[in-house]
Amino acid sequence: MKNKNLFFIILTFALIVFAGFFLIKGEKATTNNVSGDVQIVKLWTEGANYVLNPSEFKKDIPVRIEADVSRTPGCSRSIVIPAFNVRKVVGVGDNVIEFTPTKKGTFNIACSMNMYQGTFKVV
Repeated sequence: MKNKNLFFIILTFALIVFAGFFLIKGEKATTNNVSGDVQIVKLWTEGANYVLNPSEFKKDIPVRIEADVSRTPGCSRSIVIPAFNVRKVVGVGDNVIEFTPTKKGTFNIACSMNMYQGTFKVV
């Protein structure tokens, strides 16, 4: 009898932890980080691609891209967003890019040598 109760207690606890992990992980993936009147975006590279999280922005609301310079090697730190006239080299002391998306659509982000590329959407 004691073994059955212990088994069900452990099983219940494991299910709660398992479900909580996926709920927390799912929330991070779908949340659009808006702080006050600014959209906060994280940027890093994977392979030759820029990763933006979130990758969908709202039109006419300022965007603040915070680059993880430990995950942006070489020329990937020289960031260009041609549609919004953005050009900036990020570094340890200055890893923020700010602009306001003024038109809807899907837009490119690349390094100045076009070796790293990515896209984001403005809705």
